Amino acid sequence: MTRSARRTRRTLQVAGAGAAALLALSACSSSDDSSSSKSDSSASASPKPSGTVTVFAAASLQESFTTLGKEFEKAHPGTRVTFNFGGSDTLAASITGGAPADVFAAASPKTMAIVTDKGDGVGTPATFVRNQLEIATLPGNPDKVTSLKDLTRSSLKVVLCDKTVPCGAAAQRRSPRAS
Repeated sequence: MTRSARRTRRTLQVAGAGAAALLALSACSSSDDSSSSKSDSSASASPKPSGTVTVFAAASLQESFTTLGKEFEKAHPGTRVTFNFGGSDTLAASITGGAPADVFAAASPKTMAIVTDKGDGVGTPATFVRNQLEIATLPGNPDKVTSLKDLTRSSLKVVLCDKTVPCGAAAQRRSPRAS
């Protein structure tokens, strides 16, 4: 499978899972009408989502989630989805510091735990997509890199993500050159 096909498949997986997350959490949306109460919304058998859903999400989800947000708004007139994209650690610190968020999509379970361990009415997290490490090469793969072992060649320049982000942590666990 080509890198482009894998990327498309991953985007579709993120989009599908993200749509499910937005739909499931739409009942948690912040109402623009401060006079609304939870008892008013529970009187209807199937309340229609309304108001604003505030989503804090890892920067890697920006393209997929922005598309999902537009689709959600179109499918649910009267709703608005606002986003705050950034590093998961920064977003988690904002949330635990009091920033209002209806949905938090972190890049790792470790970062999600920063928010869930704090409590304060946080729901149960669910994994909706997983990453898979990939080896990226120059176009045409001139150095004929086909496995992790090939990365041990001293003639190659190997670049890894920072170890504080999920792709870097995974690379540190698997890289033959990790220190």
